[in-house]
Amino acid sequence: MQILLEVTTPIFLIIGGGYLVTHLGYMRLSAAEGLLFFVQNIALPVMLFNAMSKIDLGVGFNYKFLLSFYTGCLLSFIIALTISYLYFKRPWEDSVVIAFAALFGNTVLLGLAVVDRALGTDSLTGTYIIVALHAPFCFLVGITTMELYKSRATTGRPVIISLVSLIWKNAILMGMILGLIFNLLGLSLPEVLAVPVNMVAGSAIPAALFALGGILSQYKPTGDFKIIAMVCFLTLIFHPFVAWVLSSLVFDIPKPLIQSAVITASMPPGLNAFFFASIYGRGTRIAASSVLVGTVMAVFTSSIILYLIA
Repeated sequence: MQILLEVTTPIFLIIGGGYLVTHLGYMRLSAAEGLLFFVQNIALPVMLFNAMSKIDLGVGFNYKFLLSFYTGCLLSFIIALTISYLYFKRPWEDSVVIAFAALFGNTVLLGLAVVDRALGTDSLTGTYIIVALHAPFCFLVGITTMELYKSRATTGRPVIISLVSLIWKNAILMGMILGLIFNLLGLSLPEVLAVPVNMVAGSAIPAALFALGGILSQYKPTGDFKIIAMVCFLTLIFHPFVAWVLSSLVFDIPKPLIQSAVITASMPPGLNAFFFASIYGRGTRIAASSVLVGTVMAVFTSSIILYLIA
């Protein structure tokens, strides 16, 4: 228990600090949004570029490892979409947004931090690969499902154009792609550039956690509690369970990759769930509340999963 507290407490204290100072008015919400902009468009892309340019791709690109993680992602999406539409009787567009919240876990702001604290920097290779594929995979699933439905009634731009447009604007993904190019070509930065890059990269995770807390302070978990509970169950419990079953019982993969898959799968809904809802103007309250409630619940569920997976 002491080890678990040492791993998870600093992470959620930083999130709580960002939440508290913004909620109490010591930091304006606009400042938290500015910090999040710095994190998402500068610090995290630099950190992921740095990581992707150096990692051993042969270790991370293990198809059994990736199947273990992304099968749970896709199943969570399908289950949430089906239940929202058939049981909760929500419109199709709202159901897709709800399903996207169950699909898109917070692998960047929280996943990297938890794996780093729990397993050490050397165990981040698998998580980096998950992060590299996460946005393209999730947006492909979410946008395709939404646009195919909308295209039945309207003649908007093709699905592929919507997808490419969203991904191209994602600085995090662009940073990882550039890092991958450096890795494949065997390139490295000169010392005069490597030092500032390392400094900016080092600020990414703590700044991301603090910004996440500040952003969450504006949302209140109101209404639709059954739907929010379903999303949290799928992201915090169902997805890591599927990842554990596949990675440890079905596939034969190294233990560090099993731990990486399960811990990363246990992350709550990420802010991209809210951004996705905002793009389509549907289900924004549910998406925001799922992010807030899921992040709070992750304090306990991630600790339990860390204990079990260890």
